[in-house]
Amino acid sequence: MRELNVQLSHIRKAYTREVLKDVNLTLTNDSYTAIVGKSGSGKSTLLNILGLVEGYDSGEYIFNGKKIRNGTDYAKLRLGNIGFIFQSYNLIPTMTCRENILLPTLYNRKNKVKDLDELVDLMDLGPLLAQKVTTLSGGEKQRVAVARALILDPCLILADEPTGNLDTLNRDIILNLLRHEHEKGRGVLVITHDPEVAAAADVVLRMQDGVLV
Repeated sequence: MRELNVQLSHIRKAYTREVLKDVNLTLTNDSYTAIVGKSGSGKSTLLNILGLVEGYDSGEYIFNGKKIRNGTDYAKLRLGNIGFIFQSYNLIPTMTCRENILLPTLYNRKNKVKDLDELVDLMDLGPLLAQKVTTLSGGEKQRVAVARALILDPCLILADEPTGNLDTLNRDIILNLLRHEHEKGRGVLVITHDPEVAAAADVVLRMQDGVLV
């Protein structure tokens, strides 16, 4: 597993109002962190900044020794190091489960197809691989999404309400998968409104008044 060392220092971000006022956060391979807070408190904005898809106004962001600067494209760094899991799955409906899982490999020269069988066994997806994702239940779709997030062997998993559309049984399956991956050495950060999902993490932070407490 690649080393993970993320440092956010005094991060600020504003739209029509200031959303992040003074955010400080450290993530490593040993981190399993949940962030809770009211809707609109800036949790998703913070996740987008961490995920290298959105810039910040001031402060400092260091990702594995690289200083992250606004206006620079970090697609390669993001693709090789970060796996995303979303509440709405973000799967491509015209593709099969197999094609959705392997999609990130089309944008990365690193050949990780050999890991597909391991992921399929871990997520119990064997009978579903040839099916279009539109035929799946919510829990099945999220397991496909988790497999896609892991296919390039990221050192950091960012999960935005990953169990928000799931029943209790499927929520627990996803939580067990996240714990399993963390124990293999991946850093995990989860944004959630669910206190039981937050309780599954090792550290719980609250976004309040633009800072993490």
